[in-house]
Amino acid sequence: MAGTEEFVEADNAEAIITRIEQKSRKIESLLKQYKPVEALKTALEGSPPNTRDERCKSANWIMVHRAIMAIKDVDGMFSSLDPEYYDILMNDLWDILQVAGFHL
Repeated sequence: MAGTEEFVEADNAEAIITRIEQKSRKIESLLKQYKPVEALKTALEGSPPNTRDERCKSANWIMVHRAIMAIKDVDGMFSSLDPEYYDILMNDLWDILQVAGFHL
Protein backbone atom coordinates (compact mmCIF):
# COMPACT_ATOMS: atom_id res chain seq x y z
CA MET A 1 0.00 0.00 0.00
CA ALA A 2 1.03 3.59 -0.44
CA GLY A 3 1.57 4.12 3.28
CA THR A 4 4.53 1.75 3.42
CA GLU A 5 6.38 3.11 0.39
CA GLU A 6 8.51 6.21 0.25
CA PHE A 7 7.01 9.28 -1.33
CA VAL A 8 8.34 10.36 -4.72
CA GLU A 9 10.22 13.64 -4.72
CA ALA A 10 9.01 16.63 -6.71
CA ASP A 11 11.68 16.20 -9.40
CA ASN A 12 10.00 12.89 -10.36
CA ALA A 13 6.59 14.53 -10.49
CA GLU A 14 6.86 15.01 -14.25
CA ALA A 15 7.24 11.25 -14.71
CA ILE A 16 4.13 10.69 -12.60
CA ILE A 17 2.21 13.30 -14.62
CA THR A 18 3.29 11.53 -17.82
CA ARG A 19 2.01 8.18 -16.51
CA ILE A 20 -1.28 9.82 -15.50
CA GLU A 21 -1.63 11.33 -18.99
CA GLN A 22 -1.03 7.91 -20.58
CA LYS A 23 -3.58 6.31 -18.29
CA SER A 24 -6.01 9.13 -19.06
CA ARG A 25 -5.84 8.33 -22.78
CA LYS A 26 -6.65 4.69 -22.01
CA ILE A 27 -9.59 5.80 -19.85
CA GLU A 28 -10.95 8.04 -22.62
CA SER A 29 -10.75 5.09 -25.01
CA LEU A 30 -12.69 2.89 -22.57
CA LEU A 31 -15.31 5.61 -22.11
CA LYS A 32 -15.75 5.89 -25.89
CA GLN A 33 -16.36 2.12 -25.90
CA TYR A 34 -19.08 2.59 -23.24
CA LYS A 35 -17.06 0.78 -20.57
CA PRO A 36 -17.22 3.26 -17.68
CA VAL A 37 -16.64 0.73 -14.87
CA GLU A 38 -13.52 -0.56 -16.63
CA ALA A 39 -12.44 3.06 -17.04
CA LEU A 40 -12.88 3.63 -13.31
CA LYS A 41 -10.92 0.48 -12.45
CA THR A 42 -8.13 1.65 -14.74
CA ALA A 43 -8.18 5.08 -13.12
CA LEU A 44 -7.95 3.56 -9.65
CA GLU A 45 -5.06 1.21 -10.45
CA GLY A 46 -1.90 2.61 -8.88
CA SER A 47 -3.89 5.39 -7.30
CA PRO A 48 -3.30 7.65 -5.49
CA PRO A 49 0.14 8.52 -6.83
CA ASN A 50 2.81 8.06 -4.22
CA THR A 51 3.81 11.70 -4.03
CA ARG A 52 3.13 14.80 -2.01
CA ASP A 53 3.13 16.90 -5.18
CA GLU A 54 -0.31 18.52 -5.43
CA ARG A 55 -0.13 18.70 -9.23
CA CYS A 56 0.11 14.92 -9.40
CA LYS A 57 -2.70 14.40 -6.91
CA SER A 58 -4.87 16.88 -8.77
CA ALA A 59 -4.20 15.32 -12.18
CA ASN A 60 -4.96 11.89 -10.75
CA TRP A 61 -8.22 13.09 -9.21
CA ILE A 62 -9.33 14.68 -12.49
CA MET A 63 -8.84 11.32 -14.19
CA VAL A 64 -10.76 9.41 -11.49
CA HIS A 65 -13.50 12.06 -11.48
CA ARG A 66 -13.88 11.80 -15.26
CA ALA A 67 -14.45 8.06 -14.99
CA ILE A 68 -16.89 8.41 -12.09
CA MET A 69 -18.96 11.04 -13.88
CA ALA A 70 -19.44 8.74 -16.88
CA ILE A 71 -21.13 6.10 -14.73
CA LYS A 72 -24.90 6.25 -14.83
CA ASP A 73 -25.62 3.30 -12.52
CA VAL A 74 -23.74 3.99 -9.28
CA ASP A 75 -25.25 0.99 -7.48
CA GLY A 76 -24.17 -1.23 -10.35
CA MET A 77 -20.70 0.29 -10.22
CA PHE A 78 -20.30 -0.56 -6.54
CA SER A 79 -21.58 -4.09 -7.02
CA SER A 80 -19.09 -4.69 -9.83
CA LEU A 81 -16.04 -3.25 -8.06
CA ASP A 82 -13.72 -5.51 -6.13
CA PRO A 83 -13.27 -4.50 -2.46
CA GLU A 84 -9.70 -3.34 -3.13
CA TYR A 85 -11.09 -0.65 -5.43
CA TYR A 86 -13.41 0.62 -2.67
CA ASP A 87 -10.41 1.41 -0.49
CA ILE A 88 -8.60 3.18 -3.30
CA LEU A 89 -11.70 5.15 -4.25
CA MET A 90 -12.34 6.21 -0.66
CA ASN A 91 -8.70 7.28 -0.27
CA ASP A 92 -8.94 9.34 -3.46
CA LEU A 93 -12.15 10.98 -2.26
CA TRP A 94 -10.61 11.70 1.13
CA ASP A 95 -7.52 13.25 -0.49
CA ILE A 96 -9.54 15.51 -2.75
CA LEU A 97 -11.68 16.68 0.15
CA GLN A 98 -8.55 17.60 2.06
CA VAL A 99 -7.11 19.44 -0.96
CA ALA A 100 -10.41 21.27 -1.38
CA GLY A 101 -10.20 22.46 2.20
CA PHE A 102 -12.79 20.22 3.82
CA HIS A 103 -11.72 19.18 7.29
CA LEU A 104 -13.61 16.11 8.41
